[in-house]
Amino acid sequence: MAKPQEERLQAGRPPDPARGPATVDRDPLRIEPPSVPRALGVLVSGNLAGLIAGLVAGGMGSRLAMRILALTSPDAQGDITEAGEVVGQITLEGTLFLLAAGAVLGMGGGLAYVVLRRWLPSRGTGLVFGLLMLAISGRLLVNPNNVDFEILDPAWLGITMFALLPILFGLLIVPLQARLEPIFTKPRSGLMTTLILAAGLAPLAIGGPIALIIVILVAVGLLVARSDGVREAWDTATVDIYGRAVLGATGIFGLGFFAWGGLEILA
Repeated sequence: MAKPQEERLQAGRPPDPARGPATVDRDPLRIEPPSVPRALGVLVSGNLAGLIAGLVAGGMGSRLAMRILALTSPDAQGDITEAGEVVGQITLEGTLFLLAAGAVLGMGGGLAYVVLRRWLPSRGTGLVFGLLMLAISGRLLVNPNNVDFEILDPAWLGITMFALLPILFGLLIVPLQARLEPIFTKPRSGLMTTLILAAGLAPLAIGGPIALIIVILVAVGLLVARSDGVREAWDTATVDIYGRAVLGATGIFGLGFFAWGGLEILA
């Protein structure tokens, strides 16, 4: 007997977010027959979920972390940070920059999530994806050559807070995307579908050239995915095995590289 989640998918309905991610439709390219509007809906849900999670974790989270470090580093008041900001001063320009950067990076992370979730475990998905984001971005957040870790104290607190940002992003984006996906993949008229998908993709405009590259890659991917041969090859156990192996190796290497940088700072 088919499981409830599988029955919903076989009936053409999106998985129930309350039951967690389904195990048979975690990849927008694994659709029979291929549906471009539905695949785009999945990508849009990841894009918007990433935007929200990025604003919270990357934007607000980084601002809060910097404020805490400023309060714990009274001797650094007035010093200039790596970003050219003055320790102890909160400026509107600096805050808007952090929010914008968090949103842009978050949208990229959201698109990455809906593409990579096929190879993520069904349990603890948010934590695993957050650790993967830490593996990829951790050394950029915790760079031994960053002067901030020399003037701000304690260094261990800074390392801990910045390491938690991508993990928080992962914990936020999984439930957000699960809630948004049914909204953007619901069957509608052609015009309404186009308007909703366009509105969902509109925030990519703040990404500039990077967003254009993402749109081109998505368009090429959808065109390639319409090939029967590509879909058959994509939907094999071999792809599952190699995909998990690549993500696992990336996580191990990235987390090790991050830990090495943290130890250099603390040494």
